[in-house]
Amino acid sequence: MMQASIIGHLRRHPAQTRAEIAEALEVPPLTVFNGLEKLLAANLIIADPPRDVAKRGQRVRYSVDDAAVTEMVMRLNQVLGEF
Repeated sequence: MMQASIIGHLRRHPAQTRAEIAEALEVPPLTVFNGLEKLLAANLIIADPPRDVAKRGQRVRYSVDDAAVTEMVMRLNQVLGEF
């Protein structure tokens, strides 16, 4: 699952651009873009600057929202009976 790969990568290498993530994961930039969109919509990653204020051509760097990801994992563990 691309989103899980992106989260794992960003946990090890925070503040990466879309191109840097694509290169590191060896996948097309469009694939990373789609994964980032889903993660942003779920509030699991943070864009800097926020994409709604970033200027055209400005590099956006992405990092994991550790608190949100931890909460999601804990909730999944509770639902699945693992925690």
